[in-house]
Amino acid sequence: MAVYLVFALAAAIVIALIYWPLRRLRRRRALAERPLPARWEQWLRRRWWLYPHLPGDVRVRLHRQLQVMMEATDFYGCNGLTVTEPMRVLILAQASLMNAGSGHMQWSGFPVVLVYPEAFVREGEVMDELGLVSYERHELLGESWEQGKVVLSWADIEQDLARPDGHCLVVHEYAHQLDGRDGVMDGTPPMPEPSQVQRWARAMTPAFDDLCDRLDRHEPPPIDPYAATNPGEFFAVVSEHFFTCPDLLNDAYPDVYRELEHFYRLQPRRWNHPV
Repeated sequence: MAVYLVFALAAAIVIALIYWPLRRLRRRRALAERPLPARWEQWLRRRWWLYPHLPGDVRVRLHRQLQVMMEATDFYGCNGLTVTEPMRVLILAQASLMNAGSGHMQWSGFPVVLVYPEAFVREGEVMDELGLVSYERHELLGESWEQGKVVLSWADIEQDLARPDGHCLVVHEYAHQLDGRDGVMDGTPPMPEPSQVQRWARAMTPAFDDLCDRLDRHEPPPIDPYAATNPGEFFAVVSEHFFTCPDLLNDAYPDVYRELEHFYRLQPRRWNHPV
């Protein structure tokens, strides 16, 4: 009897391990095939400057990703903010665009999203490279945590939605999530082939070094200088530029632009950008 119970339990575990992922996959496929709710598309057209400029095939894939992400993403309002349905749609549509080229979700999971009304304060003890501990207080627009959380300022998202100024907070923080799929946010997302990693480094490292050198010489930077903070921030910033001002990025660092074309499988320079 004991042996039978052990085998029965093992069989149940195996069935569960096979059944539940397949059930989840079928559910996501069914969601992706649904027509996008008309009210969602109205919000996107009226409130997101980039949406009307997207090619039809990109828009269709964005819709598919958006419906899956909406069901799988938990939102929490902070400092008294109520996260409404339009807010959820507008946030996740920008994240979905990052998957609209690959045709499948690139996240290792769906991050929990915390939304503040505006910039928020993060404070605490910080240790420098010498081991010295200091207390720091920073005002932040967003954060991306390795534990699968994204923290966003709604006021800044609204600005990004309204005007093409090269910034996109949602893309920035979700780029960190892509970067951190291997547990390290180092500016190099996990890639299946070593040759891809080598090609990535040949494009990104010289551009990052060039930006740092320009800033050291007090020259005007060709892209947002925040990209020089570290390689992880460089990847997040150039991802923002890739989607919102691709010509600027291509003019500054064409090898970086081409590498992001390969990574995201999109060609935003061919879109009808207003900038």
